[in-house]
Amino acid sequence: MTSREKSEFIKRINLANKECFRIPEDLHPESCVRGVYGLFAVRNNEEIPFYIGKSNNIFLRMFSKNSHVYSYMRGVRKTDVHYMIERYLSQKYIIEIRILKKVKYVGDAFEKDANRLAFAELKELIKYQNMGFCLEQLSEAVKEKYERIEWESKYLISSE
Repeated sequence: MTSREKSEFIKRINLANKECFRIPEDLHPESCVRGVYGLFAVRNNEEIPFYIGKSNNIFLRMFSKNSHVYSYMRGVRKTDVHYMIERYLSQKYIIEIRILKKVKYVGDAFEKDANRLAFAELKELIKYQNMGFCLEQLSEAVKEKYERIEWESKYLISSE
Protein backbone atom coordinates (compact mmCIF):
# COMPACT_ATOMS: atom_id res chain seq x y z
CA MET A 1 0.00 0.00 0.00
CA THR A 2 1.33 3.40 -0.92
CA SER A 3 1.55 6.23 1.59
CA ARG A 4 -1.09 8.07 -0.45
CA GLU A 5 -3.51 5.13 -0.18
CA LYS A 6 -2.84 4.81 3.53
CA SER A 7 -3.50 8.53 4.01
CA GLU A 8 -6.79 8.23 2.10
CA PHE A 9 -7.90 5.28 4.26
CA ILE A 10 -7.06 7.20 7.44
CA LYS A 11 -9.24 10.07 6.19
CA ARG A 12 -12.07 7.59 5.61
CA ILE A 13 -11.71 6.19 9.14
CA ASN A 14 -11.76 9.69 10.65
CA LEU A 15 -14.84 10.59 8.64
CA ALA A 16 -16.55 7.36 9.71
CA ASN A 17 -15.82 8.11 13.36
CA LYS A 18 -17.38 11.57 12.94
CA GLU A 19 -20.45 9.98 11.34
CA CYS A 20 -21.10 7.73 14.35
CA PHE A 21 -19.27 4.59 13.26
CA ARG A 22 -17.03 2.78 15.75
CA ILE A 23 -14.13 0.86 14.29
CA PRO A 24 -12.07 -1.64 16.30
CA GLU A 25 -8.43 -0.72 16.81
CA ASP A 26 -7.20 -3.81 14.99
CA LEU A 27 -8.92 -2.66 11.77
CA HIS A 28 -6.58 -0.20 10.09
CA PRO A 29 -5.10 0.30 6.62
CA GLU A 30 -2.24 -2.11 7.23
CA SER A 31 -4.33 -4.82 8.85
CA CYS A 32 -5.44 -7.81 6.87
CA VAL A 33 -7.96 -9.42 9.18
CA ARG A 34 -9.68 -12.36 7.52
CA GLY A 35 -12.81 -13.55 9.22
CA VAL A 36 -16.35 -12.84 10.27
CA TYR A 37 -17.59 -9.40 11.25
CA GLY A 38 -20.80 -8.00 12.63
CA LEU A 39 -22.49 -4.64 12.27
CA PHE A 40 -24.24 -3.55 15.46
CA ALA A 41 -26.55 -0.61 16.13
CA VAL A 42 -25.76 0.62 19.65
CA ARG A 43 -27.60 3.20 21.75
CA ASN A 44 -27.37 3.50 25.54
CA ASN A 45 -27.58 -0.10 26.85
CA GLU A 46 -29.23 -1.45 23.72
CA GLU A 47 -27.36 -3.22 20.95
CA ILE A 48 -28.85 -4.70 17.82
CA PRO A 49 -26.75 -6.96 15.61
CA PHE A 50 -28.17 -6.31 12.15
CA TYR A 51 -25.68 -7.85 9.74
CA ILE A 52 -23.13 -10.67 9.88
CA GLY A 53 -20.59 -10.95 7.06
CA LYS A 54 -17.29 -12.49 6.08
CA SER A 55 -14.28 -11.17 4.24
CA ASN A 56 -10.72 -12.02 3.35
CA ASN A 57 -9.89 -8.46 4.45
CA ILE A 58 -12.46 -6.91 6.79
CA PHE A 59 -10.84 -3.47 6.67
CA LEU A 60 -11.19 -3.32 2.89
CA ARG A 61 -14.75 -4.68 3.13
CA MET A 62 -15.57 -1.62 5.22
CA PHE A 63 -13.46 1.10 3.58
CA SER A 64 -12.58 0.28 -0.03
CA LYS A 65 -14.45 1.78 -2.97
CA ASN A 66 -17.36 -0.70 -3.01
CA SER A 67 -17.68 -1.31 0.71
CA HIS A 68 -20.26 -1.08 3.45
CA VAL A 69 -19.09 2.01 5.32
CA TYR A 70 -17.26 4.07 2.71
CA SER A 71 -19.97 3.51 0.09
CA TYR A 72 -22.59 4.57 2.63
CA MET A 73 -20.63 7.72 3.47
CA ARG A 74 -20.47 8.57 -0.26
CA GLY A 75 -24.27 8.42 -0.46
CA VAL A 76 -24.57 4.98 -2.04
CA ARG A 77 -27.80 3.18 -1.10
CA LYS A 78 -27.72 -0.04 -3.11
CA THR A 79 -27.85 -2.78 -0.49
CA ASP A 80 -29.96 -3.76 2.48
CA VAL A 81 -26.91 -3.05 4.64
CA HIS A 82 -26.75 0.56 3.41
CA TYR A 83 -30.44 1.06 4.18
CA MET A 84 -30.13 -0.51 7.64
CA ILE A 85 -27.18 1.75 8.45
CA GLU A 86 -29.21 4.75 7.31
CA ARG A 87 -32.22 3.73 9.41
CA TYR A 88 -30.22 3.16 12.60
CA LEU A 89 -28.17 6.35 12.24
CA SER A 90 -31.39 8.34 11.73
CA GLN A 91 -32.62 6.88 15.04
CA LYS A 92 -29.44 8.12 16.79
CA TYR A 93 -27.71 4.75 17.06
CA ILE A 94 -23.96 4.37 16.70
CA ILE A 95 -22.84 1.70 14.23
CA GLU A 96 -20.16 -0.58 15.67
CA ILE A 97 -18.06 -2.83 13.49
CA ARG A 98 -16.97 -5.91 15.42
CA ILE A 99 -14.63 -8.69 14.47
CA LEU A 100 -16.55 -11.76 15.60
CA LYS A 101 -14.09 -14.45 14.54
CA LYS A 102 -10.69 -14.37 12.90
CA VAL A 103 -10.19 -17.17 10.38
CA LYS A 104 -6.62 -17.80 9.29
CA TYR A 105 -5.63 -19.35 6.00
CA VAL A 106 -4.44 -22.94 6.41
CA GLY A 107 -3.16 -23.23 2.86
CA ASP A 108 -4.10 -26.84 2.20
CA ALA A 109 -6.60 -26.05 -0.58
CA PHE A 110 -8.43 -22.97 -1.81
CA GLU A 111 -11.81 -24.66 -1.47
CA LYS A 112 -11.12 -25.75 2.10
CA ASP A 113 -9.92 -22.29 3.12
CA ALA A 114 -12.94 -20.66 1.45
CA ASN A 115 -15.32 -23.11 3.11
CA ARG A 116 -13.75 -22.59 6.54
CA LEU A 117 -14.49 -18.88 6.24
CA ALA A 118 -18.02 -19.51 4.94
CA PHE A 119 -18.67 -22.01 7.75
CA ALA A 120 -17.43 -19.57 10.39
CA GLU A 121 -19.81 -16.95 8.98
CA LEU A 122 -22.70 -19.40 8.99
CA LYS A 123 -22.04 -20.40 12.62
CA GLU A 124 -22.03 -16.75 13.72
CA LEU A 125 -25.16 -15.98 11.71
CA ILE A 126 -27.02 -18.93 13.26
CA LYS A 127 -25.87 -17.85 16.73
CA TYR A 128 -27.34 -14.38 16.27
CA GLN A 129 -30.48 -15.70 14.60
CA ASN A 130 -31.03 -17.97 17.61
CA MET A 131 -30.97 -14.78 19.70
CA GLY A 132 -33.63 -13.22 17.44
CA PHE A 133 -31.42 -11.02 15.25
CA CYS A 134 -30.59 -11.02 11.53
CA LEU A 135 -33.64 -13.19 10.92
CA GLU A 136 -34.06 -12.17 7.28
CA GLN A 137 -30.41 -12.68 6.38
CA LEU A 138 -29.35 -15.71 4.35
CA SER A 139 -25.75 -16.77 4.13
CA GLU A 140 -24.16 -16.43 0.71
CA ALA A 141 -23.70 -20.20 0.59
CA VAL A 142 -27.42 -20.80 0.97
CA LYS A 143 -28.32 -18.26 -1.69
CA GLU A 144 -25.87 -19.78 -4.12
CA LYS A 145 -27.19 -23.27 -3.43
CA TYR A 146 -30.77 -22.29 -4.18
CA GLU A 147 -29.75 -20.31 -7.24
CA ARG A 148 -27.97 -23.42 -8.50
CA ILE A 149 -31.02 -25.62 -7.82
CA GLU A 150 -33.24 -23.15 -9.68
CA TRP A 151 -30.82 -22.96 -12.58
CA GLU A 152 -30.51 -26.73 -12.79
CA SER A 153 -34.28 -27.21 -12.68
CA LYS A 154 -34.75 -24.73 -15.54
CA TYR A 155 -31.83 -25.56 -17.78
CA LEU A 156 -30.65 -29.12 -17.16
CA ILE A 157 -34.10 -30.69 -17.35
CA SER A 158 -35.09 -28.74 -20.46
CA SER A 159 -31.92 -29.79 -22.28
CA GLU A 160 -32.50 -33.52 -21.75
